[in-house]
Parts: sequence; C-alpha cells; structure tokens
Amino acid sequence: MTSKCILLVEDELTMRLGMQHALAREGYDVAAAGEAEAALGLLRERPFDLVITDLRLPGMNGMKLLETIHELYPGTGVVLITAYPEVELAVQAIKAGAFDFLCKPFPRDGLLLLVERFFRFLDLKRENARLRGEREDGEFIGESPAMLRVFERIRALADACVPVLVRGPSGSGKELVAGALHRLSGRSAKPFIKINCAALPEQLLESELFGHERGAFTGAQQARIGKFEAADGGTLFFDEAGEMPLSLQAKLLRVLEDQEITPVGGNTPRRVNVRPVFATARDLDAAIAEGKFREDLYYRINVVPVTLPPLRERGGDVALLAERFLRRFCALHGRQVTFSEQAQDALLAYDYPGNVRELRNAVERAVLLCAEDKIHVGHLPERIRAATEAALARKADEAPDATLAEGVARFERRRILEALERTGGRKIQAAELLGITRKQLWLKLKELDIRL
Repeated sequence: MTSKCILLVEDELTMRLGMQHALAREGYDVAAAGEAEAALGLLRERPFDLVITDLRLPGMNGMKLLETIHELYPGTGVVLITAYPEVELAVQAIKAGAFDFLCKPFPRDGLLLLVERFFRFLDLKRENARLRGEREDGEFIGESPAMLRVFERIRALADACVPVLVRGPSGSGKELVAGALHRLSGRSAKPFIKINCAALPEQLLESELFGHERGAFTGAQQARIGKFEAADGGTLFFDEAGEMPLSLQAKLLRVLEDQEITPVGGNTPRRVNVRPVFATARDLDAAIAEGKFREDLYYRINVVPVTLPPLRERGGDVALLAERFLRRFCALHGRQVTFSEQAQDALLAYDYPGNVRELRNAVERAVLLCAEDKIHVGHLPERIRAATEAALARKADEAPDATLAEGVARFERRRILEALERTGGRKIQAAELLGITRKQLWLKLKELDIRL
C-alpha cells in the first residue's frame, strides 16, 4: 500500500512536534518544517499528498505558501491552521484552493478526522479517474498514422535527458506533449512547471526563470526562487519559446550547458537538474534568418523534435475527439445530447484552422446552446456552418448533367438543411422560414431522406 505523505509547516515547536507525533501514530509518513521556505525545499525533494500549514509564519505566510503550492504542485492538498478564526479568511483560503481550514485550539481528534477525510477524498478522486480510464487531457488521443507516430516518439523520448522541441500550429496540443513526456518519465513524481514566454514582459521573464535576491530591483522585498529551482528534478515547459527575447536566450543557453542558474541580484550559482521542453508555433528557421532567435540555442534545443500535425491532417481523429468532448461537456454541464447526422458531417467537413482547441470550443458551445436532445448544424459556430453550406453548393455543382428532378431535389434539400441549421433543428420555425406548413416539411424530410 502506498504511503500517505504529510508535510507539517508550523513555527511553534511544541505544537509541531505534537501534531507530528499524533499523525505518525496513525501510520502517516510525516515530515515537518518551521517556515515556508524550508517547506518548499522539502517539496522540491519529494512529493507530498497533503500540506498542513499555519497561516502565521515567519517570512512567507501560509496563504502565500498555499498559492505557491497550488501553482507548483497542483496535485498536493493544503489545509490551513490559524489562531484567528475569521470566516472571511476561511472563505478566501477555500477559494485559493485549500481543502479545509482549522482554527486553534483544535482537539487531536479533530485534526485526525480532517486528515482522514482528505485521504478518503483523495482515494475517491483517484478511483474515479481509474474507472473513467481517461486523463484530464482527454483531447490527447488519436488513431491516425500521424498521431501514432507522435505517440511513438514521445515514448522513445520520455526518459531521455535531452531537451525536446515540440513544433505544431496553435491549438494542436503542444502542452499535452510536454505533459506526456513528463508523466512517462522517471521525473513524474517531481514538479512539472510551465512558463509562457510570450505572456511576461522581458524585464520580468529573467526573474521568473532564475529567481531573484532580496533588493535585486524595486519591489523585490524578499528573495524568491525561479521556475528552474521550482522544477528541480522535474520538467520545465517553455510555451511560446519562439517569443523569448534575445537577451534571455543567451543566458538560457548557458544554463542548459552548465545546469546552473544565478538569481537576479545574486553572485552564487545554484545547481539545478531540470529537463526542458520547448514548444512553438513559430517557424524558428525564419526567426533565425530574421535575427530574432539564436542559431546556437536552436541547435541546442532541437536535438530530437516532436512535430504535431494540424487537425485537418488527422483524418478520423476529428470524430474521435468530437465524441470525447461531447461526453466531457455533457457530464460537465449536466446534459444528455447527441450529434445529428448533419452536425457530424459538418464537423468532419471543416478544416479547423484553430485545430483541437477550436473543435473543443465548438462542441462545448453546441452543448450549451442545444435545448433539445440532438445537436444540429445550427448549434455550431458560424465558420463551420458556412463551410458546410459551401460544401453543399460544391456538391450540387459537381453534377451538371443531373435531371431536372434531381436538380430540384438537391435545391430543396439544401434549402431545408439551411433552414434547419438557422433554427437549430426546430421544425416549426424552419417551416415558417421556408413558407410551408409543418406537415409539408415533414413529408419533404421523408421524401428527401433527411434524418435529424
């Protein structure tokens, strides 16, 4: 049976030892620290299921520690303890991601019951994930030859120590590749830290990556570790790496070569063991030619690239992903709907310039807008509907030698489908748009074999 690991963070020695003893007697694997910085050091060394921290700590307080753990170790639960029972503070802690809140003084049994309740919750959460047989990144699936090659490359690279460059258009799932590389590697128990190189100003990016010492710049009231130290032993994912400023690229190259970082305002290098994964939708060869990306850094990170195909080149994966998203969003929004035949055809006919992200958003929109038990073309975004209408028009034009009756049937079919699309499959409104009765529309649907 897997050990249940708890980290106590309490500056009062007597209380810390008392809690540690009580939890250890119940069979928990317990470590303890007297301040937040020491606790973060322990978290970098090994994983914990639960952190129990006092709110009032020297240096970084418990609320800030909670936020840091939520960002760096999202799988770790947090319980806050305070001697100042304030309802507003409890609500703030829960909103920030705390599992629960304890007010001093509390009985030993109260602590044990709360911890037991947390691990019951954790066991249930893990069992539900096992029974579903799905990861949260359910869009990272595929049966097309292009995606099978990607999966094979990920398995081959998972335990390699070299940097990985993930190429692919926006929305194709580059972050999911990085997550899979981490999850399948020997580093999976260590942190997986993400940084978006395009989202931070150049002057803040260096501090985010390497950390800073107290007083290093205006506003640096205390020292802070950077993403490299936070990810020590694990994986650091650089999203939008092609947008990294040139000044930082040179420093990053040195870190990759030496495996050492120096915080901003500091003089002493610190050793780190991090597996970097870089992702970009940008053409780095063109960026090099334009003088916007260092050629030496490119060769250092492009040892074994992983290239994600756009969704339009993944064939039947569109239907597979659409069904997966449909199940997910039906469960999320408490709905029970299916795709109509026309909606399925429309989803398959579209090119998806926004790739998997665009398909996911289209399906969620349809689930939310659908008031019946079927999703129709009218529930899909305008761009997908327009592509469907264009495809129908092309199909009609491809048969110029058709008989008059066949031409009339194609025209009627197209007009009826357009009306149904515009009304979200509502037959009464569609009949009104077409200028016919509901019975006439029903007869035409049967005659033209239009199934909804």
